[in-house]
Amino acid sequence: MFTNWKIFDNYRNISLTPIVKEQLMKYYEFLVSENAKYNLTRITNIDEVFEKHFLDSLLFTENYSIVDQKIADIGTGPGFPGVVLKIFFPETQVTLIESNNKKVNFLNQLIKELGLTGIEVSNQRAEEFSINHHEEYDLVISRAVAYLDILLEIGVQMVKVNGHFIALKGPRAEDEIKDLKGKDERMKLKLVDKQVLEDVGFGTRVNLFYLKTGSTNSMYPRKYSQIKKESQ
Repeated sequence: MFTNWKIFDNYRNISLTPIVKEQLMKYYEFLVSENAKYNLTRITNIDEVFEKHFLDSLLFTENYSIVDQKIADIGTGPGFPGVVLKIFFPETQVTLIESNNKKVNFLNQLIKELGLTGIEVSNQRAEEFSINHHEEYDLVISRAVAYLDILLEIGVQMVKVNGHFIALKGPRAEDEIKDLKGKDERMKLKLVDKQVLEDVGFGTRVNLFYLKTGSTNSMYPRKYSQIKKESQ
């Protein structure tokens, strides 16, 4: 049983209700029970899962208010941050984008296990999903999935104009920003905020907040092989 709930106390936009606590415990138990089958995470200690996965998925909400947005989570893996956001902010509509079939199977089972509604799983590559769901999402988010120039390109088309693309990054974020060489601006994305967290207890976190200022040229996203080849 998890007892160190105080790790959530310093974050003003996070509300720990009894339902949230119950769902997080169920999430942890199901994650660990299915981990060997699906190879979901190297972290299985309860305190570490709550801090390094659950809390880490929420840190950006100090700088960005979650209300009732339509959210897409690229490369969600075992549901970070998408499922965590749905638990804490049940009024949101969440799409979990995951190309790994085993993880998709886990996510569908997890949603049933937690009794969540208003959340779906898409078994598609993000660049394909992005084209098929043009400007549908208020917020597109991704945590530790790909280098920034790749990530922004594969997801940009699904972001609404005046919507946001948030990349949850680590200490290499500054290098990744430099390596964009204006690509973000060419895709009509503007970096409007940067959240640097150095004292979270599990490594430096740098969360990048992009505003979509206009419709992105239809040349994006290109084929993944081309994007990857040009990436740093």
